[in-house]
Formats: sequence, C-alpha cells, structure tokens
Amino acid sequence: MRPLNGLIGAGAVVAGALIVGRPFSVAPAVLGAAAALAAVGGANALNDCLDREADVVNRPTRPIPSGRVSVGEAAIASGIAYALALALGALAGGWSFLMVATWVGLTALYSASLKRILIVGNLVAALLTASIVVLGGVTQGKIGPLAIPFVMAFLANVGREIVKDIEDTEGDARVGVVTLATRFGPERAYMIARLVTVALMGVIAVPYFARIYGLGYAVMGGAIELILVWQLVLHPRNPEPADLRLHARALKLAMVMGLAAFLVGGVNV
Repeated sequence: MRPLNGLIGAGAVVAGALIVGRPFSVAPAVLGAAAALAAVGGANALNDCLDREADVVNRPTRPIPSGRVSVGEAAIASGIAYALALALGALAGGWSFLMVATWVGLTALYSASLKRILIVGNLVAALLTASIVVLGGVTQGKIGPLAIPFVMAFLANVGREIVKDIEDTEGDARVGVVTLATRFGPERAYMIARLVTVALMGVIAVPYFARIYGLGYAVMGGAIELILVWQLVLHPRNPEPADLRLHARALKLAMVMGLAAFLVGGVNV
C-alpha cells in the first residue's frame, strides 16, 4: 500500500488547504488528508494485484511476486482502503466526496486498462497525483491559488511516470503494456522525460518573476531548480537503472519541496 506515498498525499492535502485557507478549517482538511491516505493505499494495492505478472520481472521483491501476500489478500486490503477513503471523503463534505469518488473510479480504471495505453496512462496517473493538492483547496472552499502548484505537480509526475516506465521496460513488454519506452525505446523515452523536466523548471520560475510569491518562494524554488539541473547534467541519454531511480526520486522531492515553497512564499492571490 506504500504508506510513505500515502503520507505524502495526505501532506499535500494539508498543504493545499493551508495555501488557500484564510481562515483555515481544520476538520475538513484532516478528513481530506485521511481520505487521500486511504485512497492512495487502495490504489497501490489494486495496482499490485493487476500488475503481478509484470512485477515478477520488474519488481520481484514486492509483496505479491515474492509470495508474502496473496492476490486475494491484497484485493481485500484495496477494497477496505477504498471504502474508508469514500467514507472519510463524505465526512469532509460533498465536493470532497465527489473528488475522492472520482479518484477511486479513475485509479481502478487506470490499473485495469488505462495504464496500458500509450501516454494516456502517464497523463492520467500524473493528473490524479497532482489533483491531491487540489483536494486541500476543496476542503476550504477555494481552489484558485492552487492552479500553479497543480501544474507543477502534474509536470513533475508526468516526468516521473515516464522514468518509472523506462525502469519497467522489460516487464511491460512481456505483458503487452504500451509505454513510450516499449514503443520508441528507453533512450527516446528518457529524452521526453528530460524535456518535461525542463518545462517544469520553467513553470517553477513563473510565480516569482510574475511577483505572485516573494523571496521565500524564490529561495525554495531556486533549490528545486538546482536539483533538477543536477539531474539533467548528471545523467546520460541512456541512463542505468540506478540513474533512473535517482531521477524519479528527484522529481518526487521537487514536488514535495514545491509545496513547501508555496507555503513559505507569501501568497498574494
């Protein structure tokens, strides 16, 4: 269920609520964060159920291919987590419930079929992940200031999904999943991931130069830019698996640091 990813999702909800919350409503934000934690867990468990054949090659140490957890047990865990997410979303409010229900439906559809469609799977996964921060705004009844954080998170996750697909090329090809890496080769796929990273760097700079955020944002944003530049300079066009894992982690770190930058930046919208 990847609890660390779930906790990052929960933190993104709280961050989104803090960015827009004037005043900050605690209970809806906490319920929304808990719903995101449960939804991420349910989605990951279901994805592992349906990816078990590819994971024999790509991720043999995961619970299902390693034999530590059965498919049935993982499916039950997914169902319980999804149900809990829906219940918590309902307690957070009508619009929050609608958003969580959309997550449940789309993540299930993604694992079942969308991830096997060229680029569609990457875009859907990135959209779902980026939208987590928007739930924070939904719990506060205001989402306008989250437009730029959403775009940043979306681009970071598009790049990360492409990089993860390159890591999984062998297993994906084995089970017929069509990704940029299986269709065009890892080198071209990585070139696209690098271009997405450059686009992300451009978006990160916009809030400061547009004078939406102040010096605090500039310091945090500058640190993110340095991390991403380091990734682009360090890694060759056809990177080793260790390079890919490092790039994926750098993009995840950029997303987390980006949310922190918006929190310390002094929003003026």
